[in-house]
Amino acid sequence: MAAIWPGSRVPNFGIGDQLYFYDTATSTPQVVYADGALSVAHDQPILADARGMFPVIYLSPAPGSYRQKLTDANGVLIFDDDDIDVPQSADYEPPDPGVTDPTLLVTTGMRIGYYGTAAPAGWVRCNGRTLGSPTSGATERANADCQALFLHLWTADATLGVSGGRGASAAGDWAANKTIALPDYRDRIAIGLGGMGNADINLIPDATVDGGETNTTLGATVGSAAQTLTAAQIPAHQHAKGTMKMPNHGHPTFLSSRNDSGVSSQTTGGMVLTTFGQGSYPAHTGSAGQSTGQQVGGSGEIDIVGSTADTGGGGAHPNVQPSLFELVIIKL
Repeated sequence: MAAIWPGSRVPNFGIGDQLYFYDTATSTPQVVYADGALSVAHDQPILADARGMFPVIYLSPAPGSYRQKLTDANGVLIFDDDDIDVPQSADYEPPDPGVTDPTLLVTTGMRIGYYGTAAPAGWVRCNGRTLGSPTSGATERANADCQALFLHLWTADATLGVSGGRGASAAGDWAANKTIALPDYRDRIAIGLGGMGNADINLIPDATVDGGETNTTLGATVGSAAQTLTAAQIPAHQHAKGTMKMPNHGHPTFLSSRNDSGVSSQTTGGMVLTTFGQGSYPAHTGSAGQSTGQQVGGSGEIDIVGSTADTGGGGAHPNVQPSLFELVIIKL
């Protein structure tokens, strides 16, 4: 009884992956079949379809073992396993891929990070270039396997550019061999939409979104890698004025129509001036060599005009958290 190859109709492979079967420990091709009666041989290599699945593959019970080799669509080796036992029987038919639960598969339009520089089979890079049909002239990928993603992007994001302008329908534009731009994640990170079926929490105000879009617009961009602070963004603060000093100086007094006479003070360190019939006035007791005279009382104000010196360069500061670059890819 024929046995079914265990990888049949399992969506674990890349689009266009190539599968080969050989006799154990040789490079001699081993015939495998498309039917349980072992009457219809598969051409080799056997190719994975647009869902990343191989068709049902039946193995002959003789000689009882086999070697299998898998490469990607470009011929790059994925694995080469030898001396594998043929399963004992094939009493069941694998499920029809037409009824496979779609929630178990990677869906067209899913976007992930990938640690590499080239997109794996079945994915394209989110680099702002275009995709389309084989004759579309698309710059990122021009292939029939782009149709599902073309239709999805055309419907989901009206801001993505379509060559020659958008027509009446996504299917019509695909048939017309137009191209559509891919989302552009170069030097960008993803942010959740403001609403997503709930109330918009507006943590990122619409006024800051580029191009007059809103934070609920799919594909809208926001933010900058560097920021120059405005005066309104600088925290409230003070500038210390420092210490201000007046130079040594004196205030002269003038005596007019007086008849003063000086006598020695009884207090050490000074003299007094007296007038006939009047009281005494304290003498000036400043630095040596200064003239004696009456003290001058009173108050007043001094206006000091000026500004603190400028500092800083007024340049922008980095506005990016610690990050690591990787490839951003989207499922065809």
